[in-house]
Amino acid sequence: MDEEGSETVLDPHSVGKMMDLTGISALHARKISGRGVTIALLDSEFYYDNETAERLTADIVPIYADSYGKYEVHGIACAELISSIAPGVKLYLVDAGSTQEEVTAAIEGLLNLDEQIDIVSCSSDFPFGGFDGDDAVCEEVEKMTSNGTLWINAAGNQALCHWSGEFIDPDGNGFLNFSPEDESINLTMERGDDVSIWLSWEDDRDAAALDYDLRLDYPGRGRSISDNPQRGYRGQEPVEMIRLTAPRDGTYHIKIRRYDGAGSPGRLHLFTTQDLDEHQVQNWSIGILGCCRNVITVGAINISTLQIQPYSSRGPTEDGRQKPDLVAPDNVTTYSYISDGFAGTSAAAPFVAGCAALVLELFRDDPDVDVRRVLLESSTDLGPEGPDEIYGRGLVNLSNLEVNL
Repeated sequence: MDEEGSETVLDPHSVGKMMDLTGISALHARKISGRGVTIALLDSEFYYDNETAERLTADIVPIYADSYGKYEVHGIACAELISSIAPGVKLYLVDAGSTQEEVTAAIEGLLNLDEQIDIVSCSSDFPFGGFDGDDAVCEEVEKMTSNGTLWINAAGNQALCHWSGEFIDPDGNGFLNFSPEDESINLTMERGDDVSIWLSWEDDRDAAALDYDLRLDYPGRGRSISDNPQRGYRGQEPVEMIRLTAPRDGTYHIKIRRYDGAGSPGRLHLFTTQDLDEHQVQNWSIGILGCCRNVITVGAINISTLQIQPYSSRGPTEDGRQKPDLVAPDNVTTYSYISDGFAGTSAAAPFVAGCAALVLELFRDDPDVDVRRVLLESSTDLGPEGPDEIYGRGLVNLSNLEVNL
């Protein structure tokens, strides 16, 4: 609060003020910098030059084969945030690829290192699966966390481009009703826009027997259809996907059709890369990595207002666990995104990872410290009183730690 009692508003994009607010600057003043802590950053786009390197922790270990162009900086922006909060850490830059198989391979590579990884910071996720912590990639995450690693994952930015619900077809024509009078979801696009749409549902994940099709009708004439067979044979997944470059301006219509009418899943999930015009369901919009057990899942708040970003994905998980666990700021300034703020939960997750590194150094003489518990219990409640599916336990806040050094 200021002298007149009005609410404090942080300067836009000010990482420094947020570090003051959350106790990071005070720990820096006490020479706590994350020394002796190792963080693996699972991401991609790790381009950096000499000027960017000056903003990174001194101990960088690249683990990737690709060479990146000067505008491929998503991962290195995450590295900048970790380095600003915990400049003493050893930081592995690990290309996580774009598929669940590539993430699995990246995890196996970390497990085979001669060095213990203390923290994983991951700003990647996948919009199709079971969303219950039992997806195959979660088994790999469990290997890391059972080995003593703290896994921190971005919640995702899908709250406005997600629908979820049961299959309802009152007129029996085979098409899902999103409302009593509406069998489609409108999606407005301009010619040349790229969109991906995923549909998944509860079923055997390697031998799906419930058969659903995904359809996208174009304005005027034309359509795209994903109609993979699901007949209970091995290798058939409960997933349909459409990728499209919009051929014309206008309103497109997403439809879901039950192919054979047999059975009914508990819940269907639809994700797109474009905001939906209608029927958005913000809950259950966290990706499968964010739903893994023993993961700290991080939503995004606006750095200026401390309000949840409208796109920040919300819980719960499909098996009823509360998510996200914490929130942290996005829309922050990094050198890699110097002309724009670094927006999204991709920025929030490395903020928490840096905080976790400071906690590890702070309690280095206490081998039994539970860093996850420390982060959750020291957070500042935001939104509705108590833990919730929007802010989780609240804003990560190390100023709430009571430690005498």
